[in-house]
Amino acid sequence: HPYTRGLLACRPGRTQPRKLPTVDDFLRGELPPGTQELVSDESRRQHLEKLMAGPPLLRVKGLAKDFPAAGGARTPVLHDLTFEVFPGESLGIVGGSGSGKTTLGRSILRLVEPGAGEVVYRGTDLRQLDDRGMRAMRRELQLIFQDPYSSLNPRLTVGGAITEAMAVHGIGSHARERRERAMALLDRVGLEAAHFDRFPHQFSGGQRQRIVIARTLALEPRLIVCDESIAALDVSVQAQVLNLLNDLKEEHGLTYLFISHDLNVVRYMCDRILVLEQGHIAELGPSDDLYEHPQAEYTRRLLSAVPGTA
Repeated sequence: HPYTRGLLACRPGRTQPRKLPTVDDFLRGELPPGTQELVSDESRRQHLEKLMAGPPLLRVKGLAKDFPAAGGARTPVLHDLTFEVFPGESLGIVGGSGSGKTTLGRSILRLVEPGAGEVVYRGTDLRQLDDRGMRAMRRELQLIFQDPYSSLNPRLTVGGAITEAMAVHGIGSHARERRERAMALLDRVGLEAAHFDRFPHQFSGGQRQRIVIARTLALEPRLIVCDESIAALDVSVQAQVLNLLNDLKEEHGLTYLFISHDLNVVRYMCDRILVLEQGHIAELGPSDDLYEHPQAEYTRRLLSAVPGTA
């Protein structure tokens, strides 16, 4: 059945199509050209070399974080992490449960305060900014959460959620301009301008994540942390959201930190992969190299759990 074939084909695998096929493509009986065009390993390598030719957008040095534990003790979560992220890059962050992936993403954004180290974004150490300076910077640094059902205020319309974020950051000279921009963004993420006045409960999970993406884009960010941003979605719509994220990255010159437990998705989406093992960097390298020739035993164990790689 076309639906079954679509479910099987829409998951990222060993090949690297320019665009993932979706279930809807199979139901229509027509695959878009990009889904049948494979990106070669050499092309991906050259793209990464070009990305890394200039100065980094983000430089993390000696980042550490611990949390309070019973009896006044402290539990270390991140240990002396050092790495760079380049403009236009997608850096994947993978690791088992409790490895520190989400804490790393939130520490970079200062949603949790690091205990030590530097987080230098465009030449500014974010840890040295006061509250006012950090608020001004947050427009460029955004987070797409895992759960689209809790990411939106149920009392705000979709349009209200987008325009409120714009107003808070001083985007748009008047309400009409913000409304027009919000409608244009809804259209760009595959929704309709008519959805502007509807409430979150009237949308599916995939549609809500598109709304969250539209709200994020409204702030014109440069760096977006995607924290398991498709994990809560049905498999049938995951490919649609991944394609959208890739398209928007190209259109807006975005840089992604892509946190996920799904190594096939990370390989498809990311230029390089950082492997976290209990808060330490076990390995960091180009996605294809790490996938095909892992150096760390921990990485090999993670890959052994991926169908088709054992």
